[in-house]
Amino acid sequence: MRAPMLVGVDGCRNAWLAVVRASPDAPLRLNVFDDATALLAACADATAIALDLPLGLSDHGPREADTLARRRLGAGRSSSVFSTPLRAIVDAPTRVDADRRRRAIDARGVGAQSFGLYAKIAQWRRALLASARSRAVVYEIHPEVSFAQIAGKAIAASKHTPDGAKIRRALLAAHFGADALDALADALPRRRAGIDDLYDALAALWSAERIAAGTAVSLPDPPEFDADGLRRAIWY
Repeated sequence: MRAPMLVGVDGCRNAWLAVVRASPDAPLRLNVFDDATALLAACADATAIALDLPLGLSDHGPREADTLARRRLGAGRSSSVFSTPLRAIVDAPTRVDADRRRRAIDARGVGAQSFGLYAKIAQWRRALLASARSRAVVYEIHPEVSFAQIAGKAIAASKHTPDGAKIRRALLAAHFGADALDALADALPRRRAGIDDLYDALAALWSAERIAAGTAVSLPDPPEFDADGLRRAIWY
């Protein structure tokens, strides 16, 4: 039986940072891909690809996945779960157009920070809708939910603070090994990705391991699907 290839993915500066484990005994490998299609082609043999990005979308109102993730993280960290776009507006070419479409649906506007994710979400949705194989192996995760499961509680310190980075590194080093983390950090292309992106990708890889092992949990459980057949759930 062939060993599973597992991949953890986080968005970085106009690209995608992927940490790949080709087999249980293989060293971790780091790659940066310019788009979802290139990543999926390079990881065509993957058993599970865990991605820090909303995939399945709601037609009206908030996703249950986001509501449950915020509840799990608690008041101190719930803001790390961003509001996801509605399915009908994710492909809007401009924020003005997205805002117009959203107001026609539920009289709510679209903020600049939220709109910044739309093109990335649309990119992955196009790639997944074009490939049944990719739809089967790509799972949405949220790093803070994964870190909360690893730590046994939500991490109060932001990942952008020295204390927050130290806590997340310690959790990841205990699982993957400090030497492996150091090697990945040394290989990190700092003009394209930060250390927080690496740690989030590793949290995604941790989730991919659980998905492949059949021990992962989804929010909600069982997972929902959107009208296009994409899973609308956060896994950890």
